Amino acid sequence: MDTVLLHRSRGVTALELLVVVAVLALLASLATPSFASLQRAAALSAAANQLVWSLQQARSSAILQGVPTTLCLSADAVTCAGNQNGDARGWLVFQQQPGRAAGEINAGTPRLRSVRLPATVTVNASRAAVTYWPAARAGTTSTFDLCVSGVSLGRSVVVSQTGRPRVAAEAAACNR
Repeated sequence: MDTVLLHRSRGVTALELLVVVAVLALLASLATPSFASLQRAAALSAAANQLVWSLQQARSSAILQGVPTTLCLSADAVTCAGNQNGDARGWLVFQQQPGRAAGEINAGTPRLRSVRLPATVTVNASRAAVTYWPAARAGTTSTFDLCVSGVSLGRSVVVSQTGRPRVAAEAAACNR
């Protein structure tokens, strides 16, 4: 005859549940600082990639359309920051209008791109605007420094005299 063993199932006690919750809370608190650091690094990388892409778009537009095209820093995503580019929050890419000074933008100026950075990311530059000419070179060189609040090192995007943008190997110094 087969004997059937009956096992009585036992539930989880409050003490066991409390221990599991405490261990999970400890693991979550250890992961939070590294996750915040990962978010800042991702925001910085995304901003640098967007800036390089915008510079390449301005360069190719100038060559293909035969019209000078400018990328300028902007605090409000509507107007150029001019020479006072401190803590710009984005940039504009637009084609120059005939008879207008380089970097001058008004309501009728066609915008190719307008980028607004997240609130934690700022951009500064050695020159607030870079104009590309149809002759496949930049009229000016510039170094754009991207910074994230709470981080002392950022990323630099350098525009060479030929107009080629690149992300610099050395980190930008951010005074935050």
